[in-house]
Amino acid sequence: MGDGIATGVMVRVTGASSTERGTEGIVKTVRPGWAGKEAVVVVDGVLRSREVAIPVTDLSRQ
Repeated sequence: MGDGIATGVMVRVTGASSTERGTEGIVKTVRPGWAGKEAVVVVDGVLRSREVAIPVTDLSRQ
């Protein structure tokens, strides 16, 4: 997990401990986080899109 995660890549949250598990979106940026690298993922919603910060180890490429 976490291989090849870069800006503009479509990803799915696959981490077992993540509250966003199963969410899909596009990576806006990768930045340092409190537990290593994290990605800001733009997720489309019903009314508007939102941004969530997810550890890179909890992501897989689509």
